[in-house]
Amino acid sequence: MAYMSDRMAILTFSVSVAFLIPAVLSFAQEPQAPVSPAFRIRAVRQQLVSPPDYRSIVTSASGRSVSVGQNWLQIETEFESSPDWADDVQLKYYVLLGRGGNARCLVGEVAYVNVAKGAQHYSAMFVHPNTLQRYGNGQVEAVAVQLFHKGRLIAQSSYPPSNDPWWERFTPISGLVLPPRETPWSILAFDRYESPKPMP
Repeated sequence: MAYMSDRMAILTFSVSVAFLIPAVLSFAQEPQAPVSPAFRIRAVRQQLVSPPDYRSIVTSASGRSVSVGQNWLQIETEFESSPDWADDVQLKYYVLLGRGGNARCLVGEVAYVNVAKGAQHYSAMFVHPNTLQRYGNGQVEAVAVQLFHKGRLIAQSSYPPSNDPWWERFTPISGLVLPPRETPWSILAFDRYESPKPMP
């Protein structure tokens, strides 16, 4: 009887394993749905713009310093986010000025808090006219933007569009790509751009 009982146990185990293995293999081979990124850069735009003129509001003085150029570089990024709320959303901007041995790469970054879920968020950085004239003779060769969330790179894009991470070939110069609060657009920035992370 013990011998028959052992045989029945072995048979039962074998049948169970025979049914279990295909199920496990089927589960392991089941294609996984792609995970959508929490953030996506929709567009990067750059243009030379004249600053807003507040002089007529605060003073009757006219004219401007002859040593200051007319046009600033404005780089604007449109991005979307899927979390309900997100903090520590950082955008790093690269600006390529000049060509060949005279080429210079500038870098600046801005961080945001309280970024709500949505498809149309805007971020911007600016470069002073004199910086453009000194390093690029007033011309911009290319710009690029990287988006980080909590220190992790999520997305990047450049203008003109390119798969070449050209900024990696340079030692970028910091301090010359400015957030709106350090430019004549500081008053207007709060109506269009995300809430900046408070300065420490």
